[in-house]
Amino acid sequence: MRFLPIVSRELRVAARRRSTYTLRLLAAAAAFSVILWLCLFPTPGQPPTALGKSLFTALSILAFAYCLLIGPFITADSISSEKRDGTLGLLFLTDLRSFDVVLGKWAATSLAGFYGLVAVLPALGIPVLLGGVTPGEYGRTALAVLNAVLFSLTAGLFVSALNRDHTKTILGSLILVLTLSGLLPGLMVLLFKGFLGRGIDGYPPIALFSPVYAGQFAVDAAFRTNPKLFWASLGAVHALSWWFVIGAILIVTRVWRQEPVERRQSRLWLLRLGRTRRWQRRLGKRLATNPVYTIASRHRWPHWVFWALVGIVTINIYWLTIGTRRNPGLYQFHQHFSSAMYFINRVWIAAMACSFFLEARRNGALELILTTPMDARTVRRGRRRALIRLFFWPVLAIAVLHWLYLYYSWQPYVKQQNSQLVFRWHATLAGGSLAGFLTDVLALSALGGWLSLSAKRTPFVILETFVLVTLAPWVALYLLGGSRLLQVKFPNSFYIVQPSVWVAKNLLFFGWAVWKSRRHFRAAAAQTYRLKCADVEPAAGAPATNILTSSA
Repeated sequence: MRFLPIVSRELRVAARRRSTYTLRLLAAAAAFSVILWLCLFPTPGQPPTALGKSLFTALSILAFAYCLLIGPFITADSISSEKRDGTLGLLFLTDLRSFDVVLGKWAATSLAGFYGLVAVLPALGIPVLLGGVTPGEYGRTALAVLNAVLFSLTAGLFVSALNRDHTKTILGSLILVLTLSGLLPGLMVLLFKGFLGRGIDGYPPIALFSPVYAGQFAVDAAFRTNPKLFWASLGAVHALSWWFVIGAILIVTRVWRQEPVERRQSRLWLLRLGRTRRWQRRLGKRLATNPVYTIASRHRWPHWVFWALVGIVTINIYWLTIGTRRNPGLYQFHQHFSSAMYFINRVWIAAMACSFFLEARRNGALELILTTPMDARTVRRGRRRALIRLFFWPVLAIAVLHWLYLYYSWQPYVKQQNSQLVFRWHATLAGGSLAGFLTDVLALSALGGWLSLSAKRTPFVILETFVLVTLAPWVALYLLGGSRLLQVKFPNSFYIVQPSVWVAKNLLFFGWAVWKSRRHFRAAAAQTYRLKCADVEPAAGAPATNILTSSA
């Protein structure tokens, strides 16, 4: 038998797949659009070397964002889908071994991700021709980006071998990638330089396993200071990626014979995460009022994760306002950490907004619900109540943190003559940030619900929701000069206009998604909306028709 037969076959199949070339074309088009925009609308008086540096920075950020986000969505369900369908054991009835199966599944799902990145690398080299970027910096960044996509894809494969649930594998992969990339190194800095009062020379050791830090070490200024850090980080991330692959092979070797068994309830309340008698009584009451609300809110672990994120944000705000007075050198780090937490929170909200309909579509529960006398309005209301129950108190806590940040940021200026002016400026920033966050939650919840209901390719729904609502507008504002154009057009009211544009964007997404879900809910649930079938929404109180007849 040939060496790695599944890998060779899956690579040939993936090379003929249309999505492989579509993703490569979209990645190249996105990189070309960034280059075209920044070259056509440069900063006035900007020399070519500065333009090349800003262009290289923007493309590098986009490349790293692509690498870290694409892996969990294309490889996280590679092995878990076989485990759910019960076909993983059939592969082992042949002469195949566990590494044949794991590497074959990884090759089948990873080729498109590598193709998309390879399409971006030539565009990343254009700033070298403009100046401001050395060939060595380009080469090191290209190595770090390739290493990052390998890390992301193998992390998704590893989590896929651990679980069989589709939603949990995607969320677990995202948590693993984002934690190792920035969250864990950031927490180490907060812990040692903050609470323990112990200094860390340079970066914490755990940062060597972060692909993001490897990208920072690739910059000329950091590389000339300590070249060993870049190569050590590159090797550590690469070794960790192969450890994920080996771990997946060892796990598949053990679990392919195992049948799914009912979980034992833990005796510890903390591990049960709400599986108490009180929780069961509440579950019974909700089941009598709205079964959809009961199903969508039956898990308590999302609450714990959200509150953990709120706790991390609280610690960071403390060091931004009070802690940096004792150690001003950490202020820039906390600013970067705040940006990372901004994206992590939005990814989590998008994942929770999409989880119910994705899971209901996968196991057929949505179609069964709609064949009952329950109307679509009750389904939407149940999901909405579950999201309110999940988001309300953490969102309220983050809103309070906005105003605490305002108050403590203003305290050093209280005794100055312009203290009232400084307070109004900080209040404008905090109010705009709070309005953007609240409308982000609305837009992500509404758009995530509609896309998870109507999309044909469910693995990319969470990513699509996050990109449309958060990532693409952020790139347009802060990387492509949209914020600079607004500042030129509205110099006196820029800090009001910019959050107003963001809020208007969110309200537009929210209104469109709500209108679509009300008008085409049943047809989308039957997966016939894209065929433009008629959809008749039953009136309130009227008996619901069958899902097939209502969308025909």
